[in-house]
Amino acid sequence: MNILCAFLLLVFLLISGPAINYSIPRHLGATLYLLSILRYVFLLFWVFAFPLLAKVDSTQVCHSCNVIQRDADLAALASKWKSGTLKVLHLGDSHVQIGHFSGEIKRLLGVKTEGIQFPYSLAKSVDGRVLKSKSMGRWEGTSILKPSTGWNIGLAGYVVSTRDSAAQITFTLKDSLATLNQIRVWTNSDSCAMIPNVGPEFILEKRGYQGKVAYWDFKSYTNVSQFTLGLQKSASNQDVFTLHGVEILSTEARTDYLDLGVTGAQFTHLKFRGNLVLDQIEILKPDLIICSFGTNEAYNVTWNPAIYRQVLIEFMQDVKAKSPETLFLFTSPPDTRAQKRTPKFQQEVIRVLAELPASYYDLNQVMGGFGSNQEWVKNGCFLKDQLHLTKEGYQLQAKLFVLALFKSWGDQSSFETLQNQVTQHTFSIGIPK
Repeated sequence: MNILCAFLLLVFLLISGPAINYSIPRHLGATLYLLSILRYVFLLFWVFAFPLLAKVDSTQVCHSCNVIQRDADLAALASKWKSGTLKVLHLGDSHVQIGHFSGEIKRLLGVKTEGIQFPYSLAKSVDGRVLKSKSMGRWEGTSILKPSTGWNIGLAGYVVSTRDSAAQITFTLKDSLATLNQIRVWTNSDSCAMIPNVGPEFILEKRGYQGKVAYWDFKSYTNVSQFTLGLQKSASNQDVFTLHGVEILSTEARTDYLDLGVTGAQFTHLKFRGNLVLDQIEILKPDLIICSFGTNEAYNVTWNPAIYRQVLIEFMQDVKAKSPETLFLFTSPPDTRAQKRTPKFQQEVIRVLAELPASYYDLNQVMGGFGSNQEWVKNGCFLKDQLHLTKEGYQLQAKLFVLALFKSWGDQSSFETLQNQVTQHTFSIGIPK
C-alpha cells in the first residue's frame, strides 16, 4: 500500500508541474486543459483518501483493552524475569504448536533456549520449527486427540514408542548456525524401559523421575547441530522405549519458556488423556502456566460450559497440589472463521475463561471482539483458512500480549520500547461491545 501511495504522489507531482509560459499549438490546448482538471482531482484524492489508505497498512487493535485482568500476583514474576530465573510453561492448541505466537513471545522476553521438542512427524503431525527428525526402525505414535488405551502421554501431548532395540531417531537443528551441547530426554520411568543413548559425544549427567515419567540429562563438551537418539538395554526385561520429547538445555541463567501445543486440541483432551502431565509439572515446577485453548472448543457443537469450567478449576487445583507456587494465566481464543464457519460457542468460551479465579488476557477483545477477524484478514494477518494466522499476525498478537505483560510487571522502560514498535503497525479502536 505504501508503494501505491508513492506512485500516486509521483503522478500528482508530474501532473501538477510548473505551468508552461510559452505558446503552445492550439490542438494541444484541450489536452492541457484536461490535465489541469486531473491535477485538482488528484489533489483532492491525496488530501482526503491518503489517510484512509495509510490505515490499511495498520491493523485494528483495542489498545485500551490490552491488559491482563486480575494480574496482582503476576507482578512478583518481574524480578524473576530480570534475574533470569523465570520458568514459564505455555500450553495450547495449534496456535501454540505452530510456534510463531509463542516463538515471538520468547524472543521478546529474551529466552535463549527452545524447550521441549518432539518428532511430530512420527505421530503424523506437523514437524516442529526447531528440530527436524528422521527415524529408523519401527515406531508407533499417538496424541491426546485419540482415546488410546495403554499409552502414557505427557505435556507434549504426543508420544512415540518402540520395541525395536535398533530403532533410532536423528534430530537436526533447522537453523544451520545454531548448536547445542545439553539435552534432556523425557521417557517413561518403568523398569521395563530401554535406556536412551544420544551418542559418544554426550555423557549422562543426571537422571530423575516422578511417578511414571523420567528424564535423562546429557552433556557434550563440544557444540553439535545434530544428535541421534538410540537405545540400550541393561537388563533382559527391558523391551520397550517411550519418548515424550527432547529438551534443549543451557547452563546460562535464563528464562525457561516451554511452549507445547497440539493441533486440534481442546483443554479436556489434555486433562483427561495427559496422564503424565501432573508428574512433569511436579518436576518442572513452573512459576507460570499460560493456557491458550478455546478455539476448537468454540466450534465443538457438544461443548458444555459447566463441564468446561469444572475441568479448568480441577486442573488448577491438581497443579497447586503438585506445585503450590505456580500461577495461571488464561488467554481467550482469537476471533476466527474456520472455512467461513462461525464459531458457535466463542463468546461462551470467553465468558467461562473470564470468570476463572486466575489471571486472564482477552486476546479476542484486543483484536476488536466478535467479527474482528475480517479486519485482520484484510490486513494479511490470517491464512486462507481464517483459522490460523500468518507469521506476521501471530507476531503482532505476541507483541500485544508481552506489552500487557510488561504493564502488569510495572516495567515501564520495556513497555515503552515495545509500545513504539506496536503503534507503528496498529491503529486504536474503542472497547468492543
